[in-house]
Amino acid sequence: MKYILGSIRKIIFESNTGPYKVGLFRVKETNDEELNEYVNKIIGFTGNINEVNDEVEYKLYGKMVNHPKYGLQYNVESYEIVPPSDIDSLVLYLSSGLFKGIGVKTAKKIVEKYGTDTIEVIKNNYEDLSLISGMNIEKARMIHKKIIDNEMNQDLILKLNSYGFSVKEAIDLSNIYGLDLLNIIEENIYELNDIVSFDKLDLIYLQNNDEMGSNRIKALIKHNINNMCFESGDTLISKEELFLRLKKCFKNNFTSDTFISHLNELLDCGELIEINDYVTLYDYYDAEKRILSDITRISSIKNVIDKSLVNEYILSYEKRNKIKFNEEQKDAIIGTLTNNFYIITGGPGTGKTTIIKAIVEIIQNIEKVNKNDIALLAPTGRSAKRMSESVGITASTIHKFLKWNKETETFQIDEYNKAHEKIIIVDEASMVDIFLFSSLLKGLRINVKLILIGDENQLPSIGPGDVLHDLLNMGNVKSKCLNTIYRVKDGSYITYLANDIKNKKEFKSFDEKYSDFKFIESSDDNIKLYLSEICNKIKEKGISPDSFQVLAPMYKGVNGIDNLNNMLSDIFNPNEKYQVGDKFYKVNDKVIQLVNDVENNVYNGDIGYIKEIKTVDKKLVIRIDYLGNIVEYKSGEFDRFTLAYAISIHKSQGSEYDNVVIILASSFRRMFYNKLIYTAVTRAKSSLIILGSLDSFNKSVQTLYADNRKTYLKNV
Repeated sequence: MKYILGSIRKIIFESNTGPYKVGLFRVKETNDEELNEYVNKIIGFTGNINEVNDEVEYKLYGKMVNHPKYGLQYNVESYEIVPPSDIDSLVLYLSSGLFKGIGVKTAKKIVEKYGTDTIEVIKNNYEDLSLISGMNIEKARMIHKKIIDNEMNQDLILKLNSYGFSVKEAIDLSNIYGLDLLNIIEENIYELNDIVSFDKLDLIYLQNNDEMGSNRIKALIKHNINNMCFESGDTLISKEELFLRLKKCFKNNFTSDTFISHLNELLDCGELIEINDYVTLYDYYDAEKRILSDITRISSIKNVIDKSLVNEYILSYEKRNKIKFNEEQKDAIIGTLTNNFYIITGGPGTGKTTIIKAIVEIIQNIEKVNKNDIALLAPTGRSAKRMSESVGITASTIHKFLKWNKETETFQIDEYNKAHEKIIIVDEASMVDIFLFSSLLKGLRINVKLILIGDENQLPSIGPGDVLHDLLNMGNVKSKCLNTIYRVKDGSYITYLANDIKNKKEFKSFDEKYSDFKFIESSDDNIKLYLSEICNKIKEKGISPDSFQVLAPMYKGVNGIDNLNNMLSDIFNPNEKYQVGDKFYKVNDKVIQLVNDVENNVYNGDIGYIKEIKTVDKKLVIRIDYLGNIVEYKSGEFDRFTLAYAISIHKSQGSEYDNVVIILASSFRRMFYNKLIYTAVTRAKSSLIILGSLDSFNKSVQTLYADNRKTYLKNV
């Protein structure tokens, strides 16, 4: 392997939670002819290096790369510490601080006595060192252990590399488990699943073991329960369905007796929980159990605010703002102020946002709190921004409020470090899954006032659970559903259409002419043609892509999101294309963020525009503007975003757009259901076009399977 040998001179950047480092390295020698020009020079390096000491020599294996930010540097793929061999280096090594209590004087005495054999003496006859002035047997044993451990750690990392673990994985694993790691791999490699993916562990296991091993069967049971929960949204999995799924994981016959015996082992040790004919992982059970206990506790705290006093404040608010609340809205405001936990639900146009604004103002006066005592939260960046603009107080995502740490994948606000806010208002609550809601509850003070706002008829969370629906059906939870529709202009139909979908109406036709809605009947073959005509007209009217959104349920296929995006990009953006993998991007393209990135303040579902695409050392760097927040993406990070002229209905949840086109191809029929089409329709503010089959539309309205998530909260 090609290497550079030398010393680390300086660390420029070091990850807080891992071995990744960026620094400067002085090259002493190399076996790579292309790098001979760097001998006796300092170069930059980047990579995973565990323990850094500038007094010892390192052999770094890797290659030179041109980093878009740091320029030319050596990319470290693996490394080893080189034991010193000359007299001066040995003194520096022993007195470097690596060996506690050994100074320069003592180091010189050791090296003067043993010369270049010093390391071998320490490794094989360390007791002899105790005879040297300034040494004792404890110090000698400590030096011996440190050198042996260093060598063993290096051997361990190389051994793990040979199994198939990356350098980072090997370092992380050795730091956590030390020399016990090989025993863990031998006895039950699946214990490492918190750090290394299941698929990689399973592949390594199967290289040398029987597929029917007991540890593998139990690991597959847990792995498949987790996958099934995320695929279905359920938190409880049928034992029969789990067994049928597991059978597909084995080439040999996997019997029900084998399944039951291993399932019982996991139940006995508490890793699984059994509820009637269902099972779940303990983490799922624990999250829902916390939700149940915390909501019960918060709901039971008595609020001493007098109802008549609240009515006075409502009347005063109405006069100041020249509005009139209906009885539903008044009940909702009174409910939030006289209960410590309260839920307000309602469809579009029912005044949820108006009520939030009133609650925030009234609660500041009646509870004598300031804005810093109130937190407005939402699951996505766009919904938080919309909430902030409507209410007049800064809102944030739940992840940002709880201070998500991307590297450790933990929240800094938790049961040990609670948030100081006294009043928490969460909008778009239907999007929140059991794990996020449980984490939020952990971080809230005991006597918090918690208000959830949402639309029960929208899609449930992408993650497991059906939190809003389940809470509304808990006997001790107070709530109010807003049914009266206000936000409707003359000739408008979008809000009424959403209401008709919610009520499962059968639609014979859409002959009437509405100011904001049109249904265009189309075969699948003609959808792109119609959409192209619609978009060209929109472009002629000067409507920007930011005010226009195409929604579809699937990414693949002729009328899928990926194919539509390529067409729409050509219509709205004539700039030069840059190929990135199997996709093409242009400056000014509309894109959507696909993952939460708290560090760069950009979140799953945020829409932005590409501002710059440049090539550095034949590699692309893309800079995207998210409402003034510029985020830079480098090679390996381009899967974090995609084109957004057309997006999935799930990704649109929590956002609103002036003009919306919904693609309802017959080929997508099996993907549509009531809550999905309802959610899509309620994204439109000013105009809505549904393009596709009326028959598919009616079947979607009548399909209700999203209402049937199986959860622990439904079973208590």
